Amino acid sequence: MKKTGKLLSMILAGTMALSMAGCGSNTAETTAAATEAAKTEAASESAAETTAEAGTEAEGGPLLQVAVMEIPDLSGTEWNFAGGMIDGVEMEEEDLNATLETYGGTLQLVFGEDGAVTMVQGGGNAEGTYEYSDDNTAIKMTLDFGGTEVTYAGFLSEVGDTVTLIAMSDMNGYDGLYFVQ
Repeated sequence: MKKTGKLLSMILAGTMALSMAGCGSNTAETTAAATEAAKTEAASESAAETTAEAGTEAEGGPLLQVAVMEIPDLSGTEWNFAGGMIDGVEMEEEDLNATLETYGGTLQLVFGEDGAVTMVQGGGNAEGTYEYSDDNTAIKMTLDFGGTEVTYAGFLSEVGDTVTLIAMSDMNGYDGLYFVQ
């Protein structure tokens, strides 16, 4: 659980920075966002370690409460943006449309056969890599946005009858993007 928490923490910190980078911000803004995300990640890891040492589990937002599934081989799959959660509240249609507009009308994750992942956006693509956690319940995606590396934590959960990939940039569990096949 501790390793998965750290992995998710790193991925979530990256997601926050990626969100800034994907919005077309300039290099200084992107670097500042990545720095802030790294600080958030370090604080989350420290809190997780303190909690683990105390023998209790930290509570988090709704996304940290969902049941996760073992992640199958993702190579050769494509996942399309389908919604998300902002500050613990599910996105509404206008939030979904605004997010898609931010990404040029397209937001998709494409997993390659060789551990490569591409975030396809209307304004261009971000290339990177992905790796599975030791227990296969999370993935770490590291993407390059014009020289700035951004890391996301991802996990699968079943929403209704639909398997959903949830990508988070921090470990608070209140913010995440949803992707479906």
